[in-house]
Amino acid sequence: MVDKGVLVRIVLCSVAALYVVIDFVAIKGPLHGAMIRLMPRSAEVIEAAKEQGVVAQIFYQPIVLGQVERRVEENLWREGRRVEELKPEERLQQRRAALNELIDLHLLRLKVRFNRAEAPVEDSEIDAELATFTKRFASETEFKASLEQLGWSEKELRFRVAARIQQEKYLEHMIEITVTEEEARDWFEEKKDRLAQPERVRARHIFRSTLTANPEVVVRELEEAMHKLEAKESDFAALASTLSEDDRTSQDGGELGWMQAGRLPKKFGKDLFELEVGKPAIVQSKIGYHLVEVLEKKPRVERSFDEARADVMAALEGVKRSDGLKIYRQRLRYRDERKIEVFLDVLKRGLDLPEKE
Repeated sequence: MVDKGVLVRIVLCSVAALYVVIDFVAIKGPLHGAMIRLMPRSAEVIEAAKEQGVVAQIFYQPIVLGQVERRVEENLWREGRRVEELKPEERLQQRRAALNELIDLHLLRLKVRFNRAEAPVEDSEIDAELATFTKRFASETEFKASLEQLGWSEKELRFRVAARIQQEKYLEHMIEITVTEEEARDWFEEKKDRLAQPERVRARHIFRSTLTANPEVVVRELEEAMHKLEAKESDFAALASTLSEDDRTSQDGGELGWMQAGRLPKKFGKDLFELEVGKPAIVQSKIGYHLVEVLEKKPRVERSFDEARADVMAALEGVKRSDGLKIYRQRLRYRDERKIEVFLDVLKRGLDLPEKE
């Protein structure tokens, strides 16, 4: 005897299946429409994503406009510039460049994630990179203030540096570079002027921040310190240990070491290199004032190939690696281009761009 309940369930399932087939194949009804709307590339899904500020999708993973703006700020930060200084057309150009970097980095991360063992990163490598980077700032306080502007902690900066080193090491593993002696000599002849040892100064400073202090008070205190130096009532090291807010140098007599103008914030470097040896002066930077004394100066010096050989080989390797990286990234883009979608209208959002005629 047939169970009526089972028979009813079979009939209902058959009717439901028939309805689904008719909805999807014959009449493209509500079920078909709902399914289409939920697909990643449907117009509804894309418009909803754009409303949320999605400027690109890679393997359906989003990059939002906020990430692009953050990258723009980072790139400008390394150059000592700010977003507020840019015209709308320049901001769009910076956004385009930043978005391309983020897309490339996303594709690289996918590669590195599965090949991490080929690119281990040591703490000493991170420490060395950070030490070189922080020298671009006039003081430890200025460095920390810049991090704060970006919303980073020192731990996050360290993580980012480690990730970049890992990617670079992976790419070095993937891209073979060879430089011959002949190539190096030819390259040296073309770049001889740029390979000269630039003008350098050795200086010391006493730094006072104006982030939370009255600038007039800060200047007055540094002027009083300068008068003490001129009257020989105190020496520079003693004043640095008691007055300077630069933790990195205050207990070392304010010593900044040898510096090149091109590796310093633009205005601070210009003012510093115009000072006379042994004559302290007050110089302003973005977040405060410095009582600076230049201790020594070394003029620009031309170098022979033999003297510059190590730098030439390293620089030419860097050029070749950069070219190889560009080709490698292009290959990744070409291979995965169907999985990359960019929304230019979102990229232009918030910019007061002139209308095209």
